[in-house]
Amino acid sequence: MHISIHNLDDLNAKVVVNLAPSDYQSLVENKLKEYGRKVNMPGFRPGKVPAGMVKKMYGTSVLIDEVNNLLSKKLYEYIQEEKLNILGSPLPSETTRPKADWERPGEMEFTYDLGLAPKFELKIDAATTFTQYIIGPTETDIQGALENLSRRNGEMKEVDVVGETDLVKLQWVELNADGTVKEGGVMHSSSVSMDALKEKQEARSKLLGLKAGDSAVVDHTLFSNNDTDRASMLNVSKDELPEVNPDFKVTVEKIQRLIPAEINEELFKRMYTDGSVTDIEALKEKIREDYRGYFSKESDRRLKNDIVLRLLSELNIALPDAFLKRWLVVTNEDKKVTAEQVEQEYASYANGLKWQLIENRIIREHQLMVNAEELRAGVREQLLQQFAAYGINQADDAMMDDMVDRFLKREDEVRKVNDELYDRKVLELFKEKFTLVANEVSSEEFYESLSQQHITA
Repeated sequence: MHISIHNLDDLNAKVVVNLAPSDYQSLVENKLKEYGRKVNMPGFRPGKVPAGMVKKMYGTSVLIDEVNNLLSKKLYEYIQEEKLNILGSPLPSETTRPKADWERPGEMEFTYDLGLAPKFELKIDAATTFTQYIIGPTETDIQGALENLSRRNGEMKEVDVVGETDLVKLQWVELNADGTVKEGGVMHSSSVSMDALKEKQEARSKLLGLKAGDSAVVDHTLFSNNDTDRASMLNVSKDELPEVNPDFKVTVEKIQRLIPAEINEELFKRMYTDGSVTDIEALKEKIREDYRGYFSKESDRRLKNDIVLRLLSELNIALPDAFLKRWLVVTNEDKKVTAEQVEQEYASYANGLKWQLIENRIIREHQLMVNAEELRAGVREQLLQQFAAYGINQADDAMMDDMVDRFLKREDEVRKVNDELYDRKVLELFKEKFTLVANEVSSEEFYESLSQQHITA
């Protein structure tokens, strides 16, 4: 066997693999013997089919399989031994056909195309300056948080008349075109949120002002554009929806309204059992603290984005585009991805790949590592954040340890956490190496500048 590489340019190469019969004959013979031990054929006992018949039946297909397996194995061994930095995976040449006679096998030659990773200079030092935004909450932010807190701790109470934000339980009765009740038609009770109907003014107007026991005729299609939601609302399957008449008589069965909780000492005690908040000013400071944590992450996200865009623009990394487009089509054949689809999405894919090359280079050159202890802590942090989203701010240590152990067995999820931890380490390196100029802004100013950046991008 002989393998040689021929560079076509800085980003493309071809690899030629020459096989002699001695490279594959023993592999084919062993596989045919294995077939001979297993094959069943009328007139012969299992394992007693003559070798010549086995070869005649399976020889060509076995030869093709064994040669392809050998080529794949040796090609990747060659890439590793020669330390070739490739993108994607080798593809059979489009211009050079294989030299192989499968009926009368002898010397063979196969040619593959390679896409080579680009070389680029990367400097991360204090000569480059970026803005680090220090974002402060506005009074509007604080007031909005107080209102949300009040609503989250409020309670549902029955009221007499449907208002702007109420939850209304309706009985739905399907009607014929002449307004009579459809025999065997839909009859079901379900609740409708007036908040969810903010963009459905015609539907809202049919319900606003109704009292318990009042009825109205409505077109059920006005309440949602989503077939899944409408099917659930009427308790039918999506397949049955086309057969359901549009007009329904709805009767109000119950009206519930969220009554926000008063922000007072009772609420402070219920929410902060450690006594850390005893008055409205202390609560506002807690809210500011939460916002600072949230805005710090938003600032880091903006900083990372600014760095990525700058580096992609200044480095101007070239890729073997034609090779990669073909590779994307070939490797996604099972998903029936077309060349046209790849062309439409290639710019986004290419930028993602360029950034991956930059980030991997940074991780390698600066020897960034995520160890087992850091990974475990990262998983624990993610689980605690999930708990907090459901209002659970404390968790038993033993229970958390058990949940972390179980989470670590989910490879895909662990990989996401691992990638996130590497992203953090790369960002910390940027903060350490680049010059950062602090810019104190309000949240309103920050998001306005962010929207302007998207407009001009």
